[in-house]
Amino acid sequence: MLFTARTLTAAWLLAATSAFAATTYPPSAFKDGAIKCQQVRDFACAEKNWSQYLKMRPTDTHAMASLAIIYNWTDKPEASIVQAEKAIEMGQGTYDLFAAYAESLGKVGRIDEAIDWSYKTLAIMPSLVNVRGDLARWLVMKKREYEALGLLAAFDATLEEKGHGHYFDGQRIAIESTIERRGQTLVDAQKTLRLSKTGDHFYAPIKLGDTRAMAFVVDTGASKTTLSDALLAASKASYKVIQPKYIIELADGRRVAARLIALETVMVGPFELHKVSAIVCPTCAPLLGQATLSQFNMASAKKQGVEFLTLEPRSVR
Repeated sequence: MLFTARTLTAAWLLAATSAFAATTYPPSAFKDGAIKCQQVRDFACAEKNWSQYLKMRPTDTHAMASLAIIYNWTDKPEASIVQAEKAIEMGQGTYDLFAAYAESLGKVGRIDEAIDWSYKTLAIMPSLVNVRGDLARWLVMKKREYEALGLLAAFDATLEEKGHGHYFDGQRIAIESTIERRGQTLVDAQKTLRLSKTGDHFYAPIKLGDTRAMAFVVDTGASKTTLSDALLAASKASYKVIQPKYIIELADGRRVAARLIALETVMVGPFELHKVSAIVCPTCAPLLGQATLSQFNMASAKKQGVEFLTLEPRSVR
């Protein structure tokens, strides 16, 4: 008999473990049984079916990946890691396999590897909020709070652009509380700020005045940093008007009246900048322009499908 869902009797399940069952039923029957068990969330049944199937088809990387995922779901991280590594070494590469591998690595304390594979997972499927949330937690564990904050703020910014509410407000508040508690000690420890790509853009965590850190798009094509009148007012940031009537041309060709101002201070991650010139208009999007970016050494890198941008203040060596 096959391993099937919980509705089968114990006698049938015992029969399925026998050599007779393994030779009587074709591999496809165990594969089908595993899939059906997964569909009803009978993971013990799915594990037994995939295990039996792999004895008969030991090079099926899809089955290895499926078993790795099942092991992770049933809190068997060591077994999950073994299966995941076998599958990956044989060329299997799917977001759910990578996610299971990353989570299992985190469970056994291999945090640096968990971070690496979480980023790879998000490069394939950036909408996985559980992976993003776990990654942020692991970054905080490694004292990379601003990188974690940027990771979450970037995702919330993409939701806001689509008219949705934020997803990670609670976790962002927790990270910001950690940053505030550690204060200058944390700031002094930061030499660079690493940003991962979300969608088509890099987002930097920016703090103005009294506002929480927000995600600004890093835009090397924009001459100056831009923000909306509403955002400036909400921030209560100190600034000086340099040019009250400043005409800008939007991407669609429209010319819009704006103001050119100098912000007293701007926090780019842990780095405090002074006298930052910015353009403010009613519809201006939050962009970090070249005038601000010029205060950093920037380095971009792409490794194994994951893109990063690193900002280092020019005064830091």
